[in-house]
Amino acid sequence: MAPITKTEKVYIKLLDNIKTGKVRPGSRLVIAQIAREFNVSEIPVREAIQRLAQEGYITLTPHAAPTVKGLSSDEVRQIFEIRSSLESLAAKLAVDHISNTHIKDLEQILEESKEICEDEDFEGYLKANTYFHKSLYQHCNNEMLIKMINDITGLSARYPNYYQNKEIMQVSIKEHEEILDALKIRDAELIERLTKNHLSKVILKLA
Repeated sequence: MAPITKTEKVYIKLLDNIKTGKVRPGSRLVIAQIAREFNVSEIPVREAIQRLAQEGYITLTPHAAPTVKGLSSDEVRQIFEIRSSLESLAAKLAVDHISNTHIKDLEQILEESKEICEDEDFEGYLKANTYFHKSLYQHCNNEMLIKMINDITGLSARYPNYYQNKEIMQVSIKEHEEILDALKIRDAELIERLTKNHLSKVILKLA
């Protein structure tokens, strides 16, 4: 296995920071600062940024610092249309493979989500929501599907946090409870429909 290049190292880290929301849309990237952080010259940083620009993550403007690109409302719509189809399928497939023990784990995540909601911790709820869904989908017995979901949800950090008030979090929790109830009775068609509807609401709000 070939050793990772300096450019690849910078690229991987910057991409991860963008996808996870550590570097938000509109943020300016200071090449000299990034070079110092990675203890490299500016050349691999510029090469990594060029690659990210080609992939649509960064905007390059003459005589200005590279800027992390946000998502248009149409791009948000496209992402959630894909997510609603992939994730509802994963939820449906999980019905035949998830154990009662793992269902109890999901119940625990849901209870913790309720506490986060009461504290009105919007960022905390966003993470709890993501954890709930990933914990369900990992039991779909389809590694390719999981990878596709992870790839598309990696783009999701580039739009504003959907959970900006307590009421929205409470609706989300209620829908998670309905998904769990369908899971407990092993109703694959119901959980598929509930998951699709759950994500389709986000399309309407964010797009």
